[in-house]
Amino acid sequence: MNHQELSELFEKLVKNQCSEEEAERIVEVLADGSNEGLLQALIKHELKRPLPDNADDQANERLKNKLDLRLEQILRAAAPAQKTIPARTWNRRARYAAAAVLLSLSVATWLLVRKPAPSPAVVAKPVTQPIIAGSNKAILTLNDGRKIDLDETSPGDIATQSNTVVKKLAGGVLVYDKDTKPQQGKSALPEFNTVTIPKGGQYQVVLPDGSKVWLNAASSLKYPTQFNSSERLVELTGEGYFEIAGIPRQPFIVISNHQRIEVLGTMFNINAYVEEAAVKTTLLNGAVRVSAIAGNSPGQLISPRTLLPGQQSELSGEEIKISEGNIEAALAWKNGKFQFEHEDIRVVMRKIARWYDVEVDYDGNMKGKVFSGTISKYESLNEVLKMLQLTETVSFTIKGRKIIVS
Repeated sequence: MNHQELSELFEKLVKNQCSEEEAERIVEVLADGSNEGLLQALIKHELKRPLPDNADDQANERLKNKLDLRLEQILRAAAPAQKTIPARTWNRRARYAAAAVLLSLSVATWLLVRKPAPSPAVVAKPVTQPIIAGSNKAILTLNDGRKIDLDETSPGDIATQSNTVVKKLAGGVLVYDKDTKPQQGKSALPEFNTVTIPKGGQYQVVLPDGSKVWLNAASSLKYPTQFNSSERLVELTGEGYFEIAGIPRQPFIVISNHQRIEVLGTMFNINAYVEEAAVKTTLLNGAVRVSAIAGNSPGQLISPRTLLPGQQSELSGEEIKISEGNIEAALAWKNGKFQFEHEDIRVVMRKIARWYDVEVDYDGNMKGKVFSGTISKYESLNEVLKMLQLTETVSFTIKGRKIIVS
């Protein structure tokens, strides 16, 4: 479910206009955690909305009773009707029920306690228009050099590359499908495409083999429009999360910032921004082999190491260190959140600058200023900076699209 669909469903839920099927869909999304950041932002937005002038406690109580009844219906539907239901099915239903409880409590809180919102404090010298969060946008570069702005392209077929149809789906997804009616005489040689994500953007790509890649802001992915029979090789800059389709004897290889990763079928995140101190690879499941690339030759590999689920590698120079990884923190960007884990202010501000497409300057000594915390990345820039200012270790001034940290 894309962000627009989730926002529309949430609005219908708040207004008590959801059908049973729609309620089930939003509960499923909440249960899997993939859009936790967006849901937090939606709930927070509703909490800030003032009540209508004619609202009263009795009306609020009636709305709460309706919500309680809806919750009871969801819980009853989630309960096992007979003892023969497989444990996996029951576990899934139990997660949905738990998610329904959490969501209903959030909305019930909104119904009962929301008050006219006071004017929030603003960062010094704010811009006239608030700087909003990023969104789904990307540039697709075809093999012949043509560029397609995916943000301005309607969903549907947008190109054909070496007997592969390139399609844009709603919600920021680019898909490569085999052409069912290939043109006679057309070359079957692979052609290369590149998806480039600007600052303030994100996008998902479904590769010709069915593997899925989520790309963060200021990132790019280069790949063939059809893979050869011996390997599936792609090149990443920036950050991406990969869910690789398992194909025996056809390893999937990712080249990124002097690092090479080889897998068969697994799920992992790579943070390979050149401005960061190390290339970080975090493994969710399966196994990957991480190697450093000597010089500029992808074939010269050194320090090969194998990652196991839950581990994270850090490549700095030609040295690879392995430790237990924080999967939640590594995937926070994909799940709609900023999650800072005792991070230096400059690392924090680089994440913010990529997502909000702003510049950052520093005034004063930033040594020793570190931050921990979580906030939805769909909040406005002002909201994120206000959270950081609560530590009273830094302050921010916004001038146009530049942030001055002092």
